[in-house]
Amino acid sequence: MSSKVYRIGIVKYTDHASLNRIEAGIRTGLDRLAEQQNITIDYDGLVFDGQADMERMKEIGRTLAGEKVDLVISIATPPTVAMKEILEAAEIPMLFRAVSDPISARVIDSYEHPGRYITGTSDSLDGRELAGAMLKAVPEIRKAGLLYNTEEFSSKIPVQEAKDFLDEHGVEWVEATPHTEDEVPAAVMELIHKGVQAVLTPTDNTIMSAEMQISPLFTSAGIPQFTGSHAFTINGAFMGLGSYYRDSDIRTMNLVEDLLIKGKNPNDMPVIRDPHTFAAINNQVCEALGFDKDLLKSRIAELGMNTLFLDSQEEFDEDSDL
Repeated sequence: MSSKVYRIGIVKYTDHASLNRIEAGIRTGLDRLAEQQNITIDYDGLVFDGQADMERMKEIGRTLAGEKVDLVISIATPPTVAMKEILEAAEIPMLFRAVSDPISARVIDSYEHPGRYITGTSDSLDGRELAGAMLKAVPEIRKAGLLYNTEEFSSKIPVQEAKDFLDEHGVEWVEATPHTEDEVPAAVMELIHKGVQAVLTPTDNTIMSAEMQISPLFTSAGIPQFTGSHAFTINGAFMGLGSYYRDSDIRTMNLVEDLLIKGKNPNDMPVIRDPHTFAAINNQVCEALGFDKDLLKSRIAELGMNTLFLDSQEEFDEDSDL
């Protein structure tokens, strides 16, 4: 084994299926990269859960700066925002995953030249695409609910795009905007009482954290929930637009290799945008709501997307390509 050692911090926003899957993919990717390049990549004791607390994430950033790690990988928008200036001041580069709108979050200068100490991958969601998938799957919808946290950067633009799309198609919309995980079930009941026929949720970490609590509420009320990630689907949402995490794992490791081993400047490493290539539908919810799978599949195909049917579970399987 080479004597060259790289110390890497990993920081995720909170504990839920999507971010846990990304963390697991990063760990596996780093281990493989170390073996392939005959180097040591050490993240032991340097993996943190931000617990959805911005002050905690800032403190984690200061801890990693004090440790003088070679790189920090942040998972989701909040830890990226919280640690950016701290790590930049310490001249420590950061790679981010699952930051939906890094421009609005002010963590990069541009997608092409993100910054002196930062780059990464973005799971940017097109709100019009999500709303379009909803109306394609359930064309009779006339009143939709929007469920999201107004304080999450990842939700702002997709929600506005969805509102514009619904307005253009004559669909009434109402919204519920919980700010914490504990507030989400009450927000769901608010939408149910307002008589919505379907609900849209972007790639919102607050809602994702509560998905396993709220999906039975929607299903019992006969309301399909359309979401911006297939991680919602395995936790019980009716549908989520998906991109393969495994592909993004590979793209992230290519960035790690370019930065650490090849010595590239992050500012010369454009942010990579992960495409949504399929619609994931929950098998159990689909059956409970009485949808025809073949009809759904044919309607989604009209959008140029494949359809995957997934079973409900708490976490992604370790060997899954999703």
